[in-house]
Amino acid sequence: MQFQALPTSPIPDRLRVLGLFVEKIGESQRILPHAVRQRFETSSSGALVPATENSTRPTSTVVTHAGIANVEQFDLRMPWISLG
Repeated sequence: MQFQALPTSPIPDRLRVLGLFVEKIGESQRILPHAVRQRFETSSSGALVPATENSTRPTSTVVTHAGIANVEQFDLRMPWISLG
């Protein structure tokens, strides 16, 4: 079986711990509904403005959008089990 996972996903390592053979076979891109994340702050006028990198204001709203994300492709195989 093959599957895809985000580069930060713990799933491939967790499957290896369970004794399954997980091999990275490539990389690709997918459109994910939550790939783009935007943070907004409230300005002195009360309007929402995009958060700046060095801002000390608290984030008041986080919005996610669909976008392209890099994913890793894996091959998943069961270990051979001898029954007798």
